[in-house]
Parts: sequence; structure tokens; C-alpha cells
Amino acid sequence: MESNSVSLILLAAGESSRFGDEKLCSNFRGKPLLQWSLDNLKNVGVLNKFLIIKPGFELNRFDTGSFKILINDDYRKGISTSIVRGLCECAEERTGIVLMLADMPLVSGEDVEFLLESLLPEDEMVSFVYDGRKGFPTFIAKKLFPELLKITGDRGAFQLVKNGQAKIREIEGSERNVFDIDSPEDRLQI
Repeated sequence: MESNSVSLILLAAGESSRFGDEKLCSNFRGKPLLQWSLDNLKNVGVLNKFLIIKPGFELNRFDTGSFKILINDDYRKGISTSIVRGLCECAEERTGIVLMLADMPLVSGEDVEFLLESLLPEDEMVSFVYDGRKGFPTFIAKKLFPELLKITGDRGAFQLVKNGQAKIREIEGSERNVFDIDSPEDRLQI
């Protein structure tokens, strides 16, 4: 699939409730957690890149590069609202989206490129998997957008697979594709 027909959506509007503070601003290996994702994805060639944040987020602390910033005023209603916010901004000519989570500092731009290069015409959803756990990045084809727009609450795109509305193809990944930071202690695990 042509990467210039895909939009990348980086979800960064969570409440950090398990972390106890704004985790995306916390230090991970010498720089703020969010900056890892922004740096790792800056050279990914896609149609457009969106960073979804909540109102009042300290964005001035970050180099956002070519990401277009979108505010999710409904972030308290769950991750689904951030997905919908990004999806509504995507260009009509897109053939799919790649979803990323901003608290996954080890996912690389190469992971996204490998994902896009591996896509088959019949793919509805493709994601990395490691040790039986679904990871990221995750590709979602345009044909699923109408159903994706209906997801509510703190549920992501994988809900379509759980509900039998989408088929997912798995790509064998590594620990970096499932490693995320939910608590301060997680920053010391890998």
C-alpha cells in the first residue's frame, strides 16, 4: 500500500490516572515520554500525521515536527473519542490509518514502515503481536471507518475485532511493540 494514502494518528489525550501525574511529560531515559514517540515517528512518510492531545496539555515542551495538533475536548469519555477526533480530520483520499499510542516510547518509525509495506489488498486491520498480546502500530482500512466512528467509551479499534466486525492479521513483533508506560515503575522495566 502506498504510505502517502495513509494517515498516522498518535493518541496522547489520556488522563494518566494510573500514573498519578501527566505521564507524557515525565522523564524516560533523558527526555519527556511523548518526545520519544514524536522523534521515532518524525520521518515516517504518510499522507499526514495527527497528534491528539487534551485541552491544557503542555505542548510547548515538545518538538512536534510535522504533526498537526488536534485537541480532543471529549477526552474524558475515553480513547474512542481521540480515535474519532483524528479520523474526522483525515483527508478523503486516505486508504487507511495507522494508530499509535504516545505512551509506547520504543515503537519505531521502522515498525510503521514495515507494517505499511506488509499490507495486502484484502487487509481490514493489521497489528503487531508479541507473546500473545496485541501491540502497535495498528493499521485500519478505510472500509472499517464507518464502524470505527461508532465506537464509544474507553475502547479502541480492537473492539471491532472482538465484536466480529473486522478481521485482523497479526505480524510477529517484539517486546517494544507491546511495552507501554502506565505507572512510574514501568519506566524501569525495559
